[in-house]
Amino acid sequence: MQNPILKNFLTRLRTKHHKNRGEGVYGYMWKTALKIILIYLLIMIPAVLAGKYLIDFNAIFKFITERFPDMLVFTVFIISESFLGMIPPDLFVIWATKFENPLFIMTVLGVLSYIGGVFSYFIGRWLLKSKKIKAYSERVLDKYINLVRKWGGAFIIISALFPFSPFSLVVIAVSLFKYPFRMYLLFGLSRIARFVIQGIFYLNMFKIDFNL
Repeated sequence: MQNPILKNFLTRLRTKHHKNRGEGVYGYMWKTALKIILIYLLIMIPAVLAGKYLIDFNAIFKFITERFPDMLVFTVFIISESFLGMIPPDLFVIWATKFENPLFIMTVLGVLSYIGGVFSYFIGRWLLKSKKIKAYSERVLDKYINLVRKWGGAFIIISALFPFSPFSLVVIAVSLFKYPFRMYLLFGLSRIARFVIQGIFYLNMFKIDFNL
């Protein structure tokens, strides 16, 4: 006899799956993924060719990463992830490759980004206190608020996983929409996976060696 809790969970999962398919969530994910792949190809292929024939990326990365204290980099990162994603996370992922265990540092970056998202959520709560600021923010973030309204947690996962997605802005939109905080905490965990996956990609793409 099937566990009633498991049966209820599977039923809700199937219902959510059919709802997402009917609303075009998976189509949006595929289109977004294809766009990201195209962008990476347009950026990475020239970068790899330049690294092979023209530029010593190891020397450049060593110069950059050795000039800044680690705690300063972590601090700047979490501030950036909390306030509009001011600095591309890719730069921090590349920075993490200087450590002996880069995947661990990339996981730490993912956790810090997740915490930064929590800060963004409460920034959204703060914006709700002023009617004028709330109205302006809702106009600016109208696109994201509508997607949260339409897709809920699925859109949070998409924004957390895919590069070039303004995750902090999406989280603020989630907060303005008054999406449940505990549900954000659950779906936002996928942000950690994003840094690990992208880190593995960079490690294999550039094969950066900081022990030269």
